Amino acid sequence: MVNSSLSEKLDLQFRTSAENDQDRANAIFSGSVLVYRSMPAMHDLVECLREITLREIALSDPCSAESVLGSIEFQHRAGSARRIVRESEDVARLYKKVLLEVGVDVSALFYDHFKLRFQPSDKASRSRYMRDLPAHRDTWGSNIHEQINWWAPISSISETNTMIFYPDYFSKAVKNSTSTWDLNTYLEHRKREDFSYPSAPQLLEELPSDANVQSVNIEPGEILCFSGCHLHSSSKKKSDNTRFSYEIRTICQDDLDNRREAPNTDCDLQWQFPKIFRNIDDNSPLKLLAE
Repeated sequence: MVNSSLSEKLDLQFRTSAENDQDRANAIFSGSVLVYRSMPAMHDLVECLREITLREIALSDPCSAESVLGSIEFQHRAGSARRIVRESEDVARLYKKVLLEVGVDVSALFYDHFKLRFQPSDKASRSRYMRDLPAHRDTWGSNIHEQINWWAPISSISETNTMIFYPDYFSKAVKNSTSTWDLNTYLEHRKREDFSYPSAPQLLEELPSDANVQSVNIEPGEILCFSGCHLHSSSKKKSDNTRFSYEIRTICQDDLDNRREAPNTDCDLQWQFPKIFRNIDDNSPLKLLAE
């Protein structure tokens, strides 16, 4: 469901069949947000992820597990589920089927990793792996504007625990820390288990209280596809339940070769960081045209 009063601000398009990479990229890099639905492979992937989550959380209702287990134990079990998803061959196989089903040429596709994410309930304690995400662009961390994000819930969501977009800012700059942030510095800190350095550039201004925002609610078995240049965040509304979702970021070689990309409105990174992306088939690293 979409907030109807704002629906004209975000070009939300629904798909029930495959399309080629060029048509998808042209829509996404113009600011459209796509929802793929009625794809059998997505339902199979959701069931696989649910099984992992249920097994590792070890409760019949993982969405309310924080109140039963307490935050520390819940974070421990959730961390185990995250690691299994990231390393699972079944998850990788099913995710590839999803991408094939929507028309992606996976032979020339690069991705970061398969991520299971938890948005905590209002009463939960936060950690670096379980927190509400403030407004950001994913391309602030890579400086690669051909980047496409795929996101989907594995539990039911509502306006209180979904993703929200700031459609007016797709082509409007905001102040951020990309001019000083460095991925290599972050990785060096992480190797030392020093998490004081931010994992990504940060928004450096407070957005207006009346900023145009839109939440997008989709069902488990549907998947959201949008440009990494879109400014987006976790919902600012309160929720009693934890949200379980999965995501991946991809770059298509054909988009790189043909310079199909979203506009760079405010990323001042001095370098691009292709090292976080690897070929989904053979695990070879992404190489940019200038390399």
